[in-house]
Amino acid sequence: MNNNYLTIYEVADALGLHHKTVRGFINSGKLKAMKVGKQWRIIKEDLDTFMGRDSSFEKEHKAETPNIDFINSEIQCTNKHVMDSHIKNKISISAVVDMQGVYKKNFERISNTLLAVMNSKDRKMNGATIHIKYDEVALVCKVFLWGSTEYINEMLSIITLLDKEV
Repeated sequence: MNNNYLTIYEVADALGLHHKTVRGFINSGKLKAMKVGKQWRIIKEDLDTFMGRDSSFEKEHKAETPNIDFINSEIQCTNKHVMDSHIKNKISISAVVDMQGVYKKNFERISNTLLAVMNSKDRKMNGATIHIKYDEVALVCKVFLWGSTEYINEMLSIITLLDKEV
């Protein structure tokens, strides 16, 4: 196969991602790819564009640095996906919120509200991530947050308001 074409698995290995994440980038239009038979193929230049690298620069300096620095490529990849606000804000915070005694109905209201806030087009939400888990037996709702200081502050304020309403 031509060396300019990469499979989803090769791209996933190079970026340190799961192959389904790469498929998601293709399906959402963030990463250009083409179907060859029943498999996706990614051109190296399209991958460089996706990662925010200039492929001509890389070709010039390839002889100088034959080894791939996975940490740098991971940072570049992360910065490309995380939008401009996160690049300007060099602080990234993760937080876990445990809410005890939350019944199913309240959990649904809390999770729907938090997801609606996340889906807003507010700049604070750029590059942020949220995961919500619920344990029906223990009546515990866990909210996992990753993002900028503004995002974490905003989400904690909303969670506090939602908790007061319960």
